[in-house]
Amino acid sequence: MVNKVKNILVTITITLACFAAFLVLFSNRIVVPGWLQVAGRIHPLVVHFPIVLFVLFIAYALLFKRRITDFVTATLIEDWLLILSALSAVLSVLAGLLLSKETGYDEDALQWHKWFGIAVTGFMLLWYALRNNTSRNTWLNTAFSIIGLVGMIMAGHQGANITHGEDYVFEPIREEKQQPVVLLEDAVVFNNMVKPILEEKCMSCHNSKKAKGQLIMETEEALLKGGKSGSLWDINEADLGLLLKRVHLPIDQKKHMPPAGKTQLTDYEIEVLTAWIKKGSDFKLRVADLPVDDSLYLLAVSRFSSSQNEVYDFKAADESKIKSLNTENRVVHPIALESPALVANFYGASLYSSEQLKELLAIKQQLVSLNLNKIPATSADMKIVGQFTNLRKLNLAFTNITGEGLKELQSLKLLKQLSLSGVSLKETDVKLLSNLPELTHVYLWNTGLEPGAIASLQNNMKQVKFESGFNGDSIVLQLNQPVLENEETVITDSLPLKLKHYVKGVSIRYTLDGTDPDSITSPEYNGKVTLNKNVTLKAKAFKTGWTASDVIETYFFKNTYRADSAVLLTPTDKSYQGKGGGTVIDGIKGETNFRTEKWLGYKANRMEVLLFYKAPINVSGITLSGLVDVGSYIMPPAMVEVWGGPDKNHLKLLGKVAPKQPEKVVPTYLKGYDVSFKTIPVSCIKVVAIPVGKLPSWHPGKGDKGWVFSDEIFVN
Repeated sequence: MVNKVKNILVTITITLACFAAFLVLFSNRIVVPGWLQVAGRIHPLVVHFPIVLFVLFIAYALLFKRRITDFVTATLIEDWLLILSALSAVLSVLAGLLLSKETGYDEDALQWHKWFGIAVTGFMLLWYALRNNTSRNTWLNTAFSIIGLVGMIMAGHQGANITHGEDYVFEPIREEKQQPVVLLEDAVVFNNMVKPILEEKCMSCHNSKKAKGQLIMETEEALLKGGKSGSLWDINEADLGLLLKRVHLPIDQKKHMPPAGKTQLTDYEIEVLTAWIKKGSDFKLRVADLPVDDSLYLLAVSRFSSSQNEVYDFKAADESKIKSLNTENRVVHPIALESPALVANFYGASLYSSEQLKELLAIKQQLVSLNLNKIPATSADMKIVGQFTNLRKLNLAFTNITGEGLKELQSLKLLKQLSLSGVSLKETDVKLLSNLPELTHVYLWNTGLEPGAIASLQNNMKQVKFESGFNGDSIVLQLNQPVLENEETVITDSLPLKLKHYVKGVSIRYTLDGTDPDSITSPEYNGKVTLNKNVTLKAKAFKTGWTASDVIETYFFKNTYRADSAVLLTPTDKSYQGKGGGTVIDGIKGETNFRTEKWLGYKANRMEVLLFYKAPINVSGITLSGLVDVGSYIMPPAMVEVWGGPDKNHLKLLGKVAPKQPEKVVPTYLKGYDVSFKTIPVSCIKVVAIPVGKLPSWHPGKGDKGWVFSDEIFVN
């Protein structure tokens, strides 16, 4: 009976092997229906069975069979291992042939992989036929074992080339070429920053052997060509195009890249790709050609060393101390791998305080680079900066310092680069820097210094190169946007509006009704504007001889009645839980980064929040503060409802609104949804926000459900 079963299985295996060879020969004429492709996709799973069984068989034949005294038992084990190896191998081959009919694979690599798979199966069957001879001849048994292992490795090698890229299996044992150390001044942004990211995170699925979506990312030409869905990037699009759109999709979305289960891009890698695309995706752009306060340059500094870097003689700071200094708006990291020197970057002007700068004194010996670009640091803060005596680079662009602050930097005897762009200065202020012996570069864009003053400085401080930007009388330049100095956008009583511009003689025009300002009919900002209700501020800068600036837009929220407590009636998504119900009544506005604790996120459930007041209030409207990030599927709610009453058990509908939905992909923005109604006394309010049920047809995730994000609820 056992022999009969063995013979049946061998016959089935031979038949299937012949059928597989037939499929390979005529693969161009074969069409695989969708339901059968499911069987093909189990190939990565079943392919491991013949590998394990065949290795066990070879180990048994070489090492263990001779130790079994019962010849019948020993032969039976050998036969079954070999038969099951061959049968599972041919089933794996058939599944692979079905999978190969999907698009995106290199035909040459596929053909080799197919024939190696069939050859290994045929070799197993040959070994079974000659098993009596190989069992009696040690040398023949060893030779068959070696041939079988080599064939199996080669088949696996070709398969790995298809799924993981060229030479995946043998890469570790090949003679590696020593990668040259890239210096900061020699680094090319694409070759040394962008391409390594694509190679590690993207090319395993987008190469000449396996071009998913007809996209190949191995060459510059292929990147520019794009894939089936079009170009990879477009600087004119709000989300910068397909590549970053897919990266920023929620990871549970089908089109998110890299797919779930693959190693995801880090924040640093996303920043590099974003900054490079914004710069025009120049394949030849060198890091050395970037301004020192450019985001790409700052990212490069954290990855490359410079030929000018000293051998630092101080000890590294404690890693736990460095970790504790990293906050939501302050990042501290080594200037290079295994270097004791540290870099500190500040972000988010509204979150900055002098105390945060003082905390860096704990690493003052190791701090060699400090970036305060667009941070409201003052001249008083420079007393702290003056204690960082090992600083080599200091970025004070668009801070609030004055010439008095530069006096506090006299102790920075090792300082090499200093950016003062956007700081109002006099020639005498800058002359204070002549006492810094190592200083070589000073950036003075938009400082108000006349060309003659800068020329005088250059003549007197020959060791320093002063960068003052481009001057061209025949070129019409566009003004920068006005600067909003208000750190708070929540109005409790009244709030003075604070706008400024760094270019002298600029007229700032504004509106508070959401319309775009113009240079004639819109009111001119005079420093005496007070806000006392919900408004959408739009402001624009104008000056004769210049192109008007782009519009800045900010929503100010009035909050008359702050709730005593808040309770979430429906659970948020587990990834966006904020700080529970307190999130919407703490008066802390969120930024466009929805991954912070300032936001509540809803998708599976609708948002339902109860607000409680200890004493009744007369309410006539609420504003639900939200976020719209179309590329990340975060949309305005389909509906906002407000319920009110004396307690949670006696609520009635007070009002509702269906916010207008975007009609295309637009930049991320904050938005308030107002619901007004007749004044009524209440002690309890329920706010309901319903996510969009189906994203529209123009959206990349059409048909999927949208998200609702909220950070605050304002009651008036």
